Amino acid sequence: MSITDIIGIIGEMLSWIGAIIGFPFLIAALIIAAIDGPRTPTNVTIVEDLDQQQIAIWSVKERTYTRPLTPRDDLRDHDSTTVTGYVPERRPDRLHLHKRSHPERLCRTLAITMLCTAAVGFLGSVRSFVYGASA
Repeated sequence: MSITDIIGIIGEMLSWIGAIIGFPFLIAALIIAAIDGPRTPTNVTIVEDLDQQQIAIWSVKERTYTRPLTPRDDLRDHDSTTVTGYVPERRPDRLHLHKRSHPERLCRTLAITMLCTAAVGFLGSVRSFVYGASA
């Protein structure tokens, strides 16, 4: 067994494993994005109430909404009084500080990583097939 055969076997295993894991995560990310719907960017003002708790205030379609910020909101700039938030078109009362939800970002990242692994593995197996056939 030559080194090109070993590279071909490893490449084929990586391509199958990457595809088997990557496609379900890609489908899950697409389903989560479809359920959440598109998010519209909006300006959010951050103020502190009397208890020193940060509160987000935003307006959509001439209505103003407020909600307290939680540690889960993860502000990028803690000193800023205005940030860009994202509101779903179906539920403008729900503010998100990221364009995509955490589960969607997680599924999308895993899908991209595993599908890229599958592509690299496939190219490795094809390359070893071409070099193995010409030798």
